[in-house]
Amino acid sequence: MTGCRRNKAGARAVGGADPLGTIDEGANAMPTLWTRMRAELGDSDAQFRMAERLRPVDVAAAVPWYRRAARQGHVAAQTMLAFLLANGIGVPPDPRRAVSWYRRAAAKGDVGAQNNLGFMHEHGAGVPCDPAKAALWYRLAALQHSAPAQVNLALLLLDGRGVDRDEAEAVRWLRAAAEQGHPAAQFRLGLCLREGVGIDRDPAEAALWLQAAAAAGDREALTALAELRQTTPPLRTGDGEGAGDGEGEEDAMEWRHQVERRPMRSVHAEAMPPG
Repeated sequence: MTGCRRNKAGARAVGGADPLGTIDEGANAMPTLWTRMRAELGDSDAQFRMAERLRPVDVAAAVPWYRRAARQGHVAAQTMLAFLLANGIGVPPDPRRAVSWYRRAAAKGDVGAQNNLGFMHEHGAGVPCDPAKAALWYRLAALQHSAPAQVNLALLLLDGRGVDRDEAEAVRWLRAAAEQGHPAAQFRLGLCLREGVGIDRDPAEAALWLQAAAAAGDREALTALAELRQTTPPLRTGDGEGAGDGEGEEDAMEWRHQVERRPMRSVHAEAMPPG
């Protein structure tokens, strides 16, 4: 019963939105003259705003402004600069420097930096691979209600990598993230409930979480839901009457058809973009 654990296909940290998502549209996306003047005079908040407004249209032009703000201790700028360096967006990839900036922001309590620093340690990007350190950073962010960090910590707990294996604690973190609407958490929690890993087996609740993840675009969740509906006896209603003998199989076939005909996106990402 290992389906809810991290596997080769899902052995990545989980994240959120497109790192190049815009903050403004149209003409408002360009920096105002006032913002530029303040940024040139050394205002770190203005420098960060300059970078944020430039990022949707020219990431490379935004990087120097992130760097200027980061050097003055601007935490959000440090985290974003680290993310860009780690992923080679707008700059040549430089994992070691990314780790350095993540550390500065993480030490100040930034949850995105803590989660992503954990990712760097887990996967040996810019630092030696060290799942134990990864778990420490994930936990700090998870305690601050970061859903991606809660999922990342849960996956380490399920595998017993860097921490003692604790399936029950893993399920608690998955539930915390799932209740925040995180699709990857909903998928993993659904699998744990389906298989009885870290929690009593509950096909009905498993179906609810798998359906939530599938609705968010997780093809794996849609497949798992189809399998669950095919193998689980029809649930009975409050009056004790259940579905007909053929309904469960027909329902499962319908979910399988959805898997085949719907273009789905993966909800799993390598790291959590700041924002």
